[in-house]
Amino acid sequence: MTIKIFKSFVIMLLCVSVFGNVSGNAKELKVVTSIKPIHSLVSRVMGNLGEPELLVQGGLTPHIFRMKPSDFRKVANADVLFYISPRFETFLKSLSATKSASLNAIAFAEQEDIKLYPFRTSKIWFSEGAPNDEHLHSNMDLHIWLDPANTRRIVDIIEETLSKLDPLNTITYVRNAKLLIKELYEQEELIRELLRPLRDSSMIVYHDAFQYYEKAFSLRSFGAIQLKSDETPSVKHLKALKKIAAERNVTCVLAIPGTHPRIAMAVMGDTTAGYGVVDHLGQYLEPGPESYFQLMFEITQSILDCQEKDEAFMFGAN
Repeated sequence: MTIKIFKSFVIMLLCVSVFGNVSGNAKELKVVTSIKPIHSLVSRVMGNLGEPELLVQGGLTPHIFRMKPSDFRKVANADVLFYISPRFETFLKSLSATKSASLNAIAFAEQEDIKLYPFRTSKIWFSEGAPNDEHLHSNMDLHIWLDPANTRRIVDIIEETLSKLDPLNTITYVRNAKLLIKELYEQEELIRELLRPLRDSSMIVYHDAFQYYEKAFSLRSFGAIQLKSDETPSVKHLKALKKIAAERNVTCVLAIPGTHPRIAMAVMGDTTAGYGVVDHLGQYLEPGPESYFQLMFEITQSILDCQEKDEAFMFGAN
C-alpha cells in the first residue's frame, strides 16, 4: 500500500513538473485589432490571458485613420490581426509590405457564415462617389458587427483562431466565448423587446451604416442624407429626402458623430420627426471588454430617445 502511494506521488510530481514547464514556456499571444467593437470582443475571449492592441483609437474612424510607424510595428510583431476587411480598413492596404510569416490576418467579412448585405443603391441611398469613397471599394456593406448573428459568428472565429495559435489555453478561450455568446443572446432579446413598439416607425439616416442593425431588429429607414463621404449633400437630394420624410411620416432622423444638425433639420422640415446622434463605431467609448455591449445599448437608446422627441413634439403641438 505504501509503495502504491509513493508511486502515485511520484507520478503526480512528474505531471506537475511537465505541465508546469509547458505552461511556463507558453508564449503570450500578441493580438492586434482594428476598431473598438472588434477589440472589445477579442478582449472578452482572451480574458486574463492577454490584452489585444487597438489600432483606431480616440474619435477617429477607419476612413480617416493613418498608420504611424508604431502601428506598423504592432502589426509586424503580432501573431494575429483581427479586422473587418481590407476594403473597410483601407489603411491596411499596405499590410502585405509589413506582414510577417508568423502573422495570421483574419478579415471577418471574408469568413464563412458571415452574413453580408449589398449597399442600398437607389438614388436616395447612394450615388456614384469619388474614387476614394469607401463605398466604392466594395459593393457590400461591411458594417457587419451591428448584426447580433454576425457578432456571435465573429466570437466563434476569434475563439477558433486563438485556440489554434495557443492550444494550451483552449479551455479558457472556449469558456470565455461561450459566456460571451450567452450574454450577446440576452442583450439581443432585451433590445428586441425595447424596439418592438418602433417596428411601424420610419427613419432617415445621415450615413448608411445601420442596415445590419435595422434588419436584425425589424426597423425601417428610407434614405441617407450623406451619399458620399466628407461631402455636403446637394440641395436636390435634400429636397427628395424632405419629400420622403413627409410622405412616409418619418419619425426620426439619425445622425452620426461630427455631422451638422442643420442639414438634418432641413430634411425634417415641418415634420414632427425627432433627431438623434448614433455612434455606430463606438468612437467615443472607452475601449475594453464591455464596450461592445455599451455600443449596442447606446445605439438603441439613441433611437428610442429620437422617437420620444417625436412623441413629445406631437403632444406639445396638441
